Order: sequence, then structure tokens, then C-alpha cells
Amino acid sequence: MTSISFYKVGGDHAAAALLACQLILKASQRDQPVLCLVEREQQAEALSQQLWAVEPHAFVAHGRELHQPVAITTGDQPGDHHGLLLNLCAQTPSWFSRFDRVIELIHSEPHYQQAKRERFAFYQQRGYPLDYHDLSAKFPAASGSASA
Repeated sequence: MTSISFYKVGGDHAAAALLACQLILKASQRDQPVLCLVEREQQAEALSQQLWAVEPHAFVAHGRELHQPVAITTGDQPGDHHGLLLNLCAQTPSWFSRFDRVIELIHSEPHYQQAKRERFAFYQQRGYPLDYHDLSAKFPAASGSASA
């Protein structure tokens, strides 16, 4: 059964993307394939650029094509991925259960938080193993931005 982890950051989508990079790096170092799902093309490009700079001496092989070990997509198909789904979207794809693990990232935008609350309840009602990590202190809101 798919295990589901929720990670909450104190900041906005940029803080969630930074955490995503760290999680991708960790998975990559363990040779675990990752499918990273984002909502828009500009988010995919920004995340790709961040991965090139996430750590000075680390290399994370990644790309937009689904055959990559770390694939960043806005698409509605998972390709051959089935290990780790890193979800930066408000909604979760219908094919999430093909993955061994799903990580849902939560950031400070209210509509996004509400969508993730609904996903938590959805998973809980169906008996998925859940865990929650509040990393708000480690990934705080930027100065001058709102946080919930």
C-alpha cells in the first residue's frame, strides 16, 4: 500500500520548491527514481534550475522527459515511475496509488492548504499509512510575506 507523507513549510511555493529539491537530492543519492508533479511549466523550469544549484558538489540527473530518473512534469501520465511521487500540485492525480510513496508538500497559500487538508482526509478515510512533518521553522515565510 502506498505510504503518504505530508511536509509543511512556513513559506510559499518557493519554500516548498526548496524542500522539494532537498528531498529529490536525498532520493537521488539513494538511487531512488522520483516523479515530481508541478502545476505549471514555469514551476517545472524553476525547479529544474534550482536542482542544478541545490548543492555545490551534487549532481541530480533530471529532466522533463518521463524516462529520466528524476522527472519533473505537469502531465497527467506517470510514465514508468512507481517509486516516489513528489506532489507540488494542490490536487493529487488519480494514479497516485501506483507509487510506493507519495510526498505531499504544503505551503502557506490558503486554497492550497485547504486542498491538502482534503487530501489528508481522503487518504485517512481509505486507510493509507500517513505521517506529517511540520518544517515551518526550517522553511519559514520570506520577510514581508504572509504565512498561515
